[in-house]
This record gives sequence, structure tokens and C-alpha cells, in this order.
Amino acid sequence: RRAHLQHNTIKTAVQRYSDDVRMSVRKSLGVENKFVVAHVGRLSRQKNHSFLIDVFAEILETNSDSVLLLVGTGELEEEIKQKARQKNIIDKIRFLGVRNDVPQLLCAADVFVFPSFYEGMPNTVIEAQALSLHCVISDTITPEADITGLVDYLPLGDAKQWAAASLKYAVGYPRQDMTELFKKQKYDTETTALEFIKYCFGEYE
Repeated sequence: RRAHLQHNTIKTAVQRYSDDVRMSVRKSLGVENKFVVAHVGRLSRQKNHSFLIDVFAEILETNSDSVLLLVGTGELEEEIKQKARQKNIIDKIRFLGVRNDVPQLLCAADVFVFPSFYEGMPNTVIEAQALSLHCVISDTITPEADITGLVDYLPLGDAKQWAAASLKYAVGYPRQDMTELFKKQKYDTETTALEFIKYCFGEYE
């Protein structure tokens, strides 16, 4: 029997890095001169936000001009806010809730931090890479999630190590259009859809 592997793909025409978008969103959020750390995910135990707060607190020890953007809602929201209050860093965290402008927010970010206890193939990590954003993620996540070379894998447990890995990107780095790479890796929706049609029905015009 033959099998056809179909990736969860990204609409690269929509999720594409833009300097103009980055500057506009950073201005609207009031973070023009900040080191912006981003996380997208449900505020639930699986996503390990408690450790993320520890990591961000360590980041602030080195770079006080840092901001954490948390996109998502969930049952642990008040618990996470309480921990941030206890660490006296809640004023550095933006709880943004559910958003329909996640690609734009990721354009504005400097690093994506994702310390989940477990995941399948996390779409948010793929989306962050589509926007040429470096990612620091837990080594519990499948190595196939790194499709661009922009992903650093770390074991859970040492918040200082995670902070140091994240702070590498505070100095800035070139961001680029990842469309061609996503097409090559078969993660672009339009390209992959056409290939799937060909696989199912043969040659097409």
C-alpha cells in the first residue's frame, strides 16, 4: 500500500513577514523600543504558562525593556495573572485574548517562546516560522516542527537557560519572506493543494 503525507499547511500569501506591518503593530501596542516575546496558545496546563512566566521573569532580569504578548484564553488565565502579580511583572505582560490578527502580532515579535509539556505538530510554531520569527520551544515537541532552521529546542526545567536562548534574538536579525521555502517543504497551502489534486486525479491544467 502507498501512503500520501499531507502537512498542515500555511497560507503564505497571508502569513508573510512585512517590515511595515511590524512597525505599525509595534507602534499600536506601544512597544517600539522593546524586546517583544510572544506566545500563542490556550491558557491551559498543557502549554506550561507557569514556566513561561518564570522564563520571562529571567528575561527581565537581563533586559528590563521586554514585553510578553500572550495570545489566547483559557481556564488558567487568572492563575497565570496571579503568578505574574506575585513576581511583580504583570505590567510587562499583555494578555491579548483571542485575536484575528495573529500573523501581524508575530511580525511585531522578536522571539516566539513555546514551552509546552506535549504537542502534536504545533501549528503556531509553523506559523511563527512562516513569519521568519525565531522560536524557542521544548524538546518534547517533534523535531519535524523545525522546517526552517529557526527553531531552538530546549529541555524544560531551567528558566535561566530558556531566557538566555531567547535573549540571543534581542539584538535583532534579518527577517525575510519564507514563501519559497514553505513551498519547497510542502507547507504552503496553495501549492500543496494542487499537488494533492494531482495525486488524487492525475494531471491537471
